[in-house]
Amino acid sequence: MQAPTLAVSVPDQIPEIAPPPEQPTPQQEATVEEPPPKKAPSKHHGSSKKPAQPPVSNQANTTVAVNRPPANPAPEITPDIAIAADVSSQQLVQQKKTTTQLLESTEKNLKGLNRSLNQDEKAMVNQIKSYVTQSRKATSDGDFERAYNLAVKAHLLADALVRQ
Repeated sequence: MQAPTLAVSVPDQIPEIAPPPEQPTPQQEATVEEPPPKKAPSKHHGSSKKPAQPPVSNQANTTVAVNRPPANPAPEITPDIAIAADVSSQQLVQQKKTTTQLLESTEKNLKGLNRSLNQDEKAMVNQIKSYVTQSRKATSDGDFERAYNLAVKAHLLADALVRQ
């Protein structure tokens, strides 16, 4: 004898707005489903026993997930605020000057490359140019700390490329 199978239908799409879940009535809450009666073991010798299977419920699960925003969303943070160290105006002038010197030296090193480059070296040149561009943009945006750090990275890469 073959055990009955349960066919479950799953919708292709879940609607964005679902009806509110139905509240069970006190009568429904008190209803307890009893498991089916157990069969007496077979008296046939030599037949293999099938493992016990849990009872199958004929009720379909109708719970639907609803997408709702949180009750108290986090406050928006303005991305335009830059965090910078407290630097004196004399240090700032020196940092700008050093950044400019690093960028000029980097571009001079790139122009001085007269040999053919392999794929890795070409990728390195592109990265150096990207750092130089980002450094100049950071300078124009007033983010001198970032501009300096990018100029240092570009200079170090260009120096390593020239030494290869």
